[in-house]
Amino acid sequence: MAASVDAIFMLAAFAVPVAVTYGMLGPGPGGSATLSTSFTWHPILMSSAFPCLMVLGRWVYVTDSLGDKQQQRSAHRGVMMLSTLVAIGGYIAIFMAHIKTPSFFGYNFAKHTWAVPSRIVHDFLGYSVLLLMLFQATVGLMKYWKLQAGQKSFPFHGSLGKLIILLGSGNILTACIFWSWSMAFKALLAGLALSAALCGAFWPAPERPETAPLAESTKP
Repeated sequence: MAASVDAIFMLAAFAVPVAVTYGMLGPGPGGSATLSTSFTWHPILMSSAFPCLMVLGRWVYVTDSLGDKQQQRSAHRGVMMLSTLVAIGGYIAIFMAHIKTPSFFGYNFAKHTWAVPSRIVHDFLGYSVLLLMLFQATVGLMKYWKLQAGQKSFPFHGSLGKLIILLGSGNILTACIFWSWSMAFKALLAGLALSAALCGAFWPAPERPETAPLAESTKP
């Protein structure tokens, strides 16, 4: 059972960035991009941060492959920190791609024109998700420091993380609307993003006794 759960999570997490990377670099409609342009890295990094790494951050509390609660917390912290850094890299990529125009929030400041509604939603939702992620990372660090003092805090942290997974995966769906991939590929990518979101947000974590102390031991 444990191996099957791990396989489902790994497939759900990694399928999205693999599909996005193929969609951007592959020969089909909407593809043929090059890694030398900053814009290409935006969807690759963002799909790696949200449906992939954040789902894996949730997986560490679901799997039986890791050790006690202390090891799970350590793995969760490391994966989520990496996810935040990758998301920041994804934003820097799109910022560098749009600063010359400039075009932000779905508005072209040079031509004074708005993008299509789906792209506007994508931009505003993207900023919202990124800000929530930064807030979540800050709360996570504060929660960690509290744990070192033997105190539990910020009980909303887990629920907010699930919401961010849903919103991040949902923003991939908005990109599917305006990007020029084929309908078949859009349907595939939407299905993969939805599967990752469902695993990350709704897969139940097993009840485990608190066998590890809240704070890490400093004894050798």
